[in-house]
Amino acid sequence: MKNKGDWMLLVAAMIGGGGFISARYLLDWGYNPYQIMLGRFIIATLCLSLVYYKNYPNITKKEWRMGGILGVLLAATFLLLTMGLQYTTPSVNAFLCNTQGVIVPFICWLAFHQKPMTSCFFAAFLTLVGVALLSVTKDFSISIGAILSLGASVAFSLQMAFMGKAVEACDCVNIALVEHITVAVISCFIVAFTGIHMPPFSGLAVRSFLFLGVFCTAVYFILQSIGQKYTSANKTAIIITSESIFAAILSVLIYGERMGWRGILGCGIIFIAMVLVEKPIGKVVDSTEKIG
Repeated sequence: MKNKGDWMLLVAAMIGGGGFISARYLLDWGYNPYQIMLGRFIIATLCLSLVYYKNYPNITKKEWRMGGILGVLLAATFLLLTMGLQYTTPSVNAFLCNTQGVIVPFICWLAFHQKPMTSCFFAAFLTLVGVALLSVTKDFSISIGAILSLGASVAFSLQMAFMGKAVEACDCVNIALVEHITVAVISCFIVAFTGIHMPPFSGLAVRSFLFLGVFCTAVYFILQSIGQKYTSANKTAIIITSESIFAAILSVLIYGERMGWRGILGCGIIFIAMVLVEKPIGKVVDSTEKIG
């Protein structure tokens, strides 16, 4: 099928956008961020293990070590993302959490001395403007939800940047399997430490957990890893970036969110910034594909 990679990535972006809505509903129903992350990654790890179970005997000590380190960063990403979602709307959370396209080139500059393209500096300025429109209140303070959401983007940017170095000597799928296991284990410890009590499970809650774990994490990973084989890294970056757009649309249609002119303008400016860094982030994605 022509452009099947593009279509698979577009479906992944649509599913990923829906994940923000499911997570927000679970928060509304009384589940805390640790419990949501635990349910999500236990389900996702089981699903990925069913597909890639033959990889486990071949995972090296180096892949366990590197995957474990990257898994800690991934756990921080999803923990901050879900905590940020407690204090902001799904669309704002999605756009703020997806600014890693702008952040990664600067992390690579600091860590690996890879100077960003000129467009990255303009994109960074646009991102700051968009973030201000989305998160700065009338009294010129920034909301805790925006800070946590941006923290998630920084954590994921670190994960992406260092993944680029890790996969040079490791198998991408093996790294991703170890990452997911690491997040599931970390989630177990956090939930056990903070209290195991959970709200009563309802049919809607079970479906939301299954959607997050099976589709937004496991299926998302598979679609992205296969889709990237049939399209360019640059195109992959921009298609996956559209996840924020789908999150905003679904938030309005399903969750009932109402965005004012500042929200719409801020989201639009951030999306333009992400498009501007398509090429530099494409280079990173090319070496970090199959990260889940």
